[in-house]
Parts: sequence; structure tokens; C-alpha cells
Amino acid sequence: MTGALAGALDGLRVLDLSRLLPGPFCSLLLADMGADVVKIEDPQGGDYIRWIPPYIQGRGAQFMALNRNKKSCKLNLKHPRGVELLLKLTEQYDVVLDSFRPGVLDRLGAGYEAARARNPRIIYCAITGYGQDGPYRDRAGHDLNYIGYAGSLSLTGNADRPPVIPGVQVGDLGAALLGAVGILSAVIAREKTGAGQFVDAAMMDAAMGMLPLVMAMVAGGEPAPQRGESMLNGGQPVYGVYETRDGLFVNVGAIEPKFWKKFCALVQRPDLEMLHFDTGAGRDKLHAEMTAMFKTRTRAQWMDLLEEQDVCVGPVLSLDEAMQDPHALARNMIVDVDTHSGPVKQTGTPIKFSATPPSLRMPPPEFGEHTAEILAQAGVDAAELEQLQSQGVI
Repeated sequence: MTGALAGALDGLRVLDLSRLLPGPFCSLLLADMGADVVKIEDPQGGDYIRWIPPYIQGRGAQFMALNRNKKSCKLNLKHPRGVELLLKLTEQYDVVLDSFRPGVLDRLGAGYEAARARNPRIIYCAITGYGQDGPYRDRAGHDLNYIGYAGSLSLTGNADRPPVIPGVQVGDLGAALLGAVGILSAVIAREKTGAGQFVDAAMMDAAMGMLPLVMAMVAGGEPAPQRGESMLNGGQPVYGVYETRDGLFVNVGAIEPKFWKKFCALVQRPDLEMLHFDTGAGRDKLHAEMTAMFKTRTRAQWMDLLEEQDVCVGPVLSLDEAMQDPHALARNMIVDVDTHSGPVKQTGTPIKFSATPPSLRMPPPEFGEHTAEILAQAGVDAAELEQLQSQGVI
């Protein structure tokens, strides 16, 4: 490929069979970076998240957030002709992405081996809950189940209370990121070998893969960390969240001695400096002192004093506030996306490039909007298109 690139992944062609969050977020990253992504959707409803409220002029806001820069093609993979058309398309594409349980597409005749027989260069990525093997492979699950098995849920929350459900889907989004990394790694490997491969990205694996430091502590001979008791999950007052006088919250992460020393000086409490890493009665005293101290001023007043200083203190913003944060805006993490329902605010692409920046090229597709265009690549003309529709293939 020569000349300027429209994006870092310009020329990479992806058939996305996935639904809901993990797969679509994976292909969203690829699409924003320039890949040509086609959503293959079942004619009987397509991606389920299309129909989940809230709606913007009748269109699902969550679907739009995950599916910009993509095209939509209806195709019934339970129909033999639908499977044949999919396999015909794989001959011209680089990647197939799916989120079905293991074995589902194999039983339909549309799995990796069938695709590889048509195109040995195909890269086939499956994002599933528990992966392609192991005793849990066939189980249903959601993010809460995956992080429960992975051990990460047990670490979240206060020591004297039940585990707290995270505000974001750790396993789901983690597997989406692993899927994207796996796909791109396979693309690089294909340049060397000429052959594609199968990429297995599991949500439980993703959640467990985020615990290297916790497991290193155990490997180093320390007891397994407990909820609310280790340095980074609430066990030390110097790394915590505190309520302010106006009922809002600030976060403190003054772990390093230089940050803690400066913090104590700024709040005019040099007497607290010696309690930095106290693990006995001093820890409880420090927590009580900081809890009382932060309630003496509003969040804004604390930020005026501490935010611009090197002490690792910041506000706990609401989502509305975060969407207006000047740094988030400067980093293009909140963007206006043109959709069929008009401009909509969405999260931007969290990867930045100096030469091939991500772009907003197409609105989230209407259901089956590009069916004729995509199936023409498989040799389907207008006459056959009508026939396929009458047969329930599209």
C-alpha cells in the first residue's frame, strides 16, 4: 500500500458477527483507526443492543455509541445460503470477529475451519465469557460472573461490607481490548508467515489478567490481599476517597513520601506526616483525621488549594462533570458524532496517533443499511437480493 493512509488500519477489512458490548467495542476501536468494519446482523432483530433504551429519535443510544464507522448487512446464518454468502465474503476479508458461545458457528458451518478453508489468511477472533476450552467454556455469564471467578470482585469495596459491583464492565471491556490486540498481533504475524490464525479472547481471562501486582504479592510470600485492606484498594488513608463539606468527594493518592510530605504542608497538618504508612492504631487515627479535615471545606475549595499541586489529589467527578472536563475535551475524549438522529455526544477514541489519527467517517448504520452493497461483493445482484429477502436469508 502506498500514499497517505486514511487511518492506521486503512485497508484492513473486518466482518463483525458480534453483539452487545465486548465485540462491538473491539470492532469500534478498529473502525475508528481506519478499518473497514461490516456488521453481519441477523434479519430477525440484529444486534440486540439496537433495541435497548434509551432512544434518540427511535434509535438506541447505546448501539450508536458502539457502532459508528461501521456498515450493516443483514444475513441469516441459520440458513445454508446465508452461511455460503458469509464464507464467500471471508475470501475477501482479513478478519472475522464473533461473540457466540464456543462451537455455535462451527455447528452452523461458519466457524474458523470453514473460513480458513476458503481463505488461509483469515484471522478469526472469538470473544467469549470463558474461552474456547476449560470446564466453564459452555456456561452463560455476564461481567459480574467473570470478575467473580477471576478474584477481582472480592477485592473491591470496604473490608466490613460485601463486594461492590464496579461501575464499568471490567471483563467485557478488557476482553474487547485483548481482542483488538490479538487481532493486530495476528495481522503482524501474518505478514511474516502468510497465514492467519484463531484468536481466543475470554472475559474471565481479561479480568484475571488485570491482577499481576496482586498475584505478585502472594508469590512474594505475603497473605492474599483482602477487600479494603491493601494499599490500592482502601487499606491506607493516603490512598482513598473523602467526603467534603458540600456532600461531594475528593480522591487522595499521595503514596510517595514526597507527595505526602507536600500534602501535609499544604493542609497545615505536619503532624500527620509520620502516620504515612502506619498499619496499626496510627492508620485508624489518620483516617479519622482526614475524614474530619476534608469535611471542613467544599470540594471546590479543596481543589483550589490542592489540584494544581504535585500531591495526587483530584475531584470525584460525576459523569456529567466528566463530560465537560477541560482535559477530557482537550484530549478529544468527548466528541460530537453525526448520526441519523443528529449530532450525539460519545466517547472519543482512547488511542492517539501522530500521523494517522482516528476519524469519524460514518454514522452508526441503520439496520441492514448496506446489505446490497456488501452482498454485491459476494456476487449477489438485484434480482437475487429480492429472492434472498423472500427466503428470509436477509
